[in-house]
Amino acid sequence: MGFLSPLFLIGGLAIAGPIVLHLLKREPESRVQFSAVYLLKHAPVEQASKRKLRELLLLALRVFALLLLALAFARPFLASAVATSAGTTVVAIDTSLSMSAPKQFDTARQLAKQAIADAPLGHLVAVVSFADDARVVSQASGDRVAAAAAIDSLQVGAGRTRYRAGVNAAVDVLRGRPGTVVVITDLQETGWDAGDRVEVPDTVTVQVKDVGAPPPNLAVTSARVAGDRVVATVRNAGPSVVSAQVHLNVNDGAPGTTRVAESTAVPIGAGQTASVTFAAPKARWSSVSVDDATGVAADNARYIVTDSALKASVLIVSTAGDLSHDAFYLEQALVAAGSDGRAFSVEGAAAAELATWDQAKLDAHTAIVLLSTRALEHRGREILSAYLKKGGGMLVAANADVDGDVVQEILAGQRIFIVTPGATEPGTRTPRTWSATDVRHPVMRVLGSARGAMGLVQFQRVPVVRAPDCQLLARFTSGEAALVDCPVGDGHVMVIASDLDNRANDFPLHATFVPFVHESIRYLAGAQQRASDYLVADVPAGVPPVPGVAPSPGGGGSILAVNVDPAESDPARLTAEDFTSAVTTLGKGAQAGVALQNQEQEERQHIWQYGLAAMLILLALESFVAARIA
Repeated sequence: MGFLSPLFLIGGLAIAGPIVLHLLKREPESRVQFSAVYLLKHAPVEQASKRKLRELLLLALRVFALLLLALAFARPFLASAVATSAGTTVVAIDTSLSMSAPKQFDTARQLAKQAIADAPLGHLVAVVSFADDARVVSQASGDRVAAAAAIDSLQVGAGRTRYRAGVNAAVDVLRGRPGTVVVITDLQETGWDAGDRVEVPDTVTVQVKDVGAPPPNLAVTSARVAGDRVVATVRNAGPSVVSAQVHLNVNDGAPGTTRVAESTAVPIGAGQTASVTFAAPKARWSSVSVDDATGVAADNARYIVTDSALKASVLIVSTAGDLSHDAFYLEQALVAAGSDGRAFSVEGAAAAELATWDQAKLDAHTAIVLLSTRALEHRGREILSAYLKKGGGMLVAANADVDGDVVQEILAGQRIFIVTPGATEPGTRTPRTWSATDVRHPVMRVLGSARGAMGLVQFQRVPVVRAPDCQLLARFTSGEAALVDCPVGDGHVMVIASDLDNRANDFPLHATFVPFVHESIRYLAGAQQRASDYLVADVPAGVPPVPGVAPSPGGGGSILAVNVDPAESDPARLTAEDFTSAVTTLGKGAQAGVALQNQEQEERQHIWQYGLAAMLILLALESFVAARIA
C-alpha cells in the first residue's frame, strides 16, 4: 500500500490525547470500613468490571477513529498490475488524407500489427489514430488481440497530418509509465509545422515506421470565382509529365442534378502545377475535378459556392424578436433590392434568446443589427463579442433599449460611453440634423450625392455617444457624435446615435435610409460575404467534416463548401531522422511518472472514502458506549 500524502499520517499521533485522558481519569479505589460479611455480598464488584471494559472499548473506538481520519487524509492506494507493469507500447497510426492512396493504409495496418507483436513481453499495448487531431482507439492493456482488432477497424479520413497531435496523445496514454511510441506514417513533410517540436519524458522512446512514398497523384489544390471565371490549380505529384483531364461540375440546386459543364486537357510537368480557367456557371454550387485513378481520391475535387444570387444573412436583435413591431422600417429596407439588384435575408431574434444559441449559429450571419440589450444575458454577450473578434460586423442603434455598459462589454473593453436621456429631460426633443465628417469612409463615400440629402433628416431625441478610440463618421448640428466606427478584434461596430424605426427621428421616411442601411451592412460584412469555404478541420459545429457542400448551420437556405487541406497533396517527405529530431526529451520523467501513476491509482480506488465512512461508524458507536457509561 502507498500514500499520496504520507505526512498526514503524523496526525495519527493524536491518539495520545484520548489515551492520556483515559489514564488521568483513573482514580484509586477508596477503602471502606464495614462490620459484617453480609455487606460484602452487595458490593458492586461485577458492575465495576463491566464499567472498566466499557471504558477500554470507548478508548479503542476513539483511538481507531483518529487513526482512520489520519489514514483518510494520507490518501492510501493499492498498486495495480497496470501501475507496476514493465512498460507500455503505444502504436500511433497516421489516418490523414495522404494515407488513403491505394495500398498505403494496408501497409500501415501491417506495420502496426507487427509493432504490437514485437512489443516486449510484459508490456501493455495501446493504439492511437491521428490526423488533424488524435483519439485513443484501444486503451493500454495486456490484450494484444483487442489492439489488433482496433487496428483493423481504423479507416482513413480527410484530415491533415499533425504529428504533434499523434505523439502527444500517445504520451498521454502512457500516463508517466515508461514505454515506446511507434509512429506509423508516410513521413509527409507538412505534418510538422514550421518550427514545430514536441516534448516527451526521458522514459519514452519514439520510433518511426515508414509506409513508403505514395504513388503518383493528381490533385486540385485550389478553386475560386474570379469575376466571370472559375480559376483552379492542379498539382502533379508524379515523376513524369501527364495530360490531366479537368472538369467543371455544376449543381443547379436539386439533389442529384450535378452535371459536367465543361472539360479540358491540361499538360502538367513532373512535380509542377497548372492553372485551369472555366466560365463561371449560373449555378448554386460547382466543383472542379481531375481524373486520377492511381493517387489519393479525396483531393481530386474542390468545391466552391458559385451562386451570386444567394442572399447575405442579417440578424436583427430586438427586445421581443418581432420585427414587424420592433424593426418594421429596418426590415423593409433590408429586404428591398439595393443598387446592385440584391436584397438581404433577414432573421429576427429576441436579445434573451441569444443565451441559447451556439457560436456557429451566430457566425453564419453576414452582419448583426443590435436594437436592444434588454435581457441580454452573459452568454449572449460572449458570443456577440466572439463574433466581432473573428471579423464579424455589427450596427448598433443607440436607443432607449440599448444599455451603454452592455455595449461596452460586447466590444471587449473598447472605450465607448452611451448615455440615453430621459423623454422629459430639457432639450431632448430639440430637432437637429446630421452631416458627414469623414467623406472618405466607405459608407459615406458610396452614398455619394445622397450625403447632402442626409441633412434633411430630423432627429428629435439623441443619446450622448463618446468613443475616443473610434472613427467619427457623422456629427449632429448640435455638436454630438451621430455615427462612429469602432474596430473590435478583426471586426467592426458602427454605432448610430438614434433608433432606426421612426420613433426618435424621421430617417426611415427619407430616400437616404435604404442606401445607408445597405451600404452599412456591406461595409460591416467586409468586401465579401462571410466565408463560405471551409477546410475539413475548421467546419462549424453541425457540419460533417467531409469534403462536399453542406447546408449552413445558421439556416436561411445558405450553403458552404468543405474541402480538404491542400497541404495533404504536397509530395515532400521527411526521413526518420528528420522526424525524431523534432522530438525533444525532457529529464526527470521517471519521478514525475511514478507520482502520476500513484495519483491515477488513488483516484480510481478512493480508499479514503471508505476510511471516512468507517470513522463515522466508529464515532456513532463511541457515542452509544459513552451514553451507557454516563
